Amino acid sequence: MVRPQPRRKPTRLTIVLAQWCPHCVPLSVRNGRRLAARLRVPLRTLDIDRRGQVKLADRLVRAYGDASPDYLIPQVFLEWSDGRVDPLLTGFSEQVPRTERAWQDLLASAWLTSVLREV
Repeated sequence: MVRPQPRRKPTRLTIVLAQWCPHCVPLSVRNGRRLAARLRVPLRTLDIDRRGQVKLADRLVRAYGDASPDYLIPQVFLEWSDGRVDPLLTGFSEQVPRTERAWQDLLASAWLTSVLREV
């Protein structure tokens, strides 16, 4: 007998950030809270300037994100119940409105609509 596979669900939203970065605080933290609430998952922030968080942030970015020796922040990741991690957004080095537009695009995306139908 073949058992149906359980449906995967989002389990956590993680933002890699720095407190001094205007693309991160308050912009990405505020939008991250909104997205996490819509997905019904906890929000985790990993600050690259905090000793206890930087190694985990670096590993996450190297494994799933936009990695370079001095990588861009913020980077946003959605973790799933099946262990998969999807990179959702990487900030821009241009003006803050460019990162704000990326958040608006993500929050209005067809991808998010389809995920929310299943949550």
